Amino acid sequence: MRRPLISILLCALVAVLGATASSAAAAPLRVGVFTPATPFDGTGARLEFATKLAKHIGGDDAVGRVYGKAGDFASALRKGEIDLAVVDATYLAASGGSYAVLAVAVRGGETRAVWDLVARGSVDSVLALKGKTVLTPPVGGREVAFVTEALLGGELAPDFFTVDVSPDVLSAVAALGLGKADAAVVPSGLTLPAGTNRVVSLPSVSWPLLIASPKAAADVQALGAERALTFAGSGAISGFRSGTGDAYKALGRRFGRPQRRGPMVVPNLRIAVGELIEGRSFTIDPGDAKKYVAR
Repeated sequence: MRRPLISILLCALVAVLGATASSAAAAPLRVGVFTPATPFDGTGARLEFATKLAKHIGGDDAVGRVYGKAGDFASALRKGEIDLAVVDATYLAASGGSYAVLAVAVRGGETRAVWDLVARGSVDSVLALKGKTVLTPPVGGREVAFVTEALLGGELAPDFFTVDVSPDVLSAVAALGLGKADAAVVPSGLTLPAGTNRVVSLPSVSWPLLIASPKAAADVQALGAERALTFAGSGAISGFRSGTGDAYKALGRRFGRPQRRGPMVVPNLRIAVGELIEGRSFTIDPGDAKKYVAR
């Protein structure tokens, strides 16, 4: 009687494990979106994009999620609550982590854009903004470094002006038009409010990247990398192209103030012959003169 009972228990265990594996395999794909530096027309537009992309990659039961705070997004990614994510390159660069990049977003036919420093009134120089307030979209707590180092190359002190955080780039532009700030850093090509102007063009920055969660299975990553390339969107992001981590790592290397060194003191290497022989005596052995006589 023991052997049939053991067989029954083993069969039941196999059935449970099979059901668990099947359930895990059938779990809906989850795509997160954190893109405050990308000009979406509000949270609704972001959610629409997230849902459309998730279903394009994972089918009708796939889920799109939008995050408004860097901390909430980082927590979801760390806990494995999302499988794939579309994230601003600015955030990835500031976080300093290493991510599996599956594709890079396309906007206006390009995968990156020059950023602009825009200001109110007739400001035509960065130096005229000393002591003023400059808005930036959130980049995970390193907004001052993003503006003064990554975009302005560390040429100005971190306290040259006050860097304040806006919920996203369109909110920054709107606040500028309402007089709630003196200037803002935003991607180029945006419609600026009356009474504002571009002060200077800044380095280019990649558009958002499609990355995989550290806990995403290899087949999920492969599926995301393949199907993202056939995604057709509208609005802020129109599609994706193949990309690598260089898209955000190059920006990450611009975080950190450059080391300013003064001129090196080089010793004078012009030494007179007299200085070399001073205090020394030399003798020359004349040798045998007969060796030099021709025979």
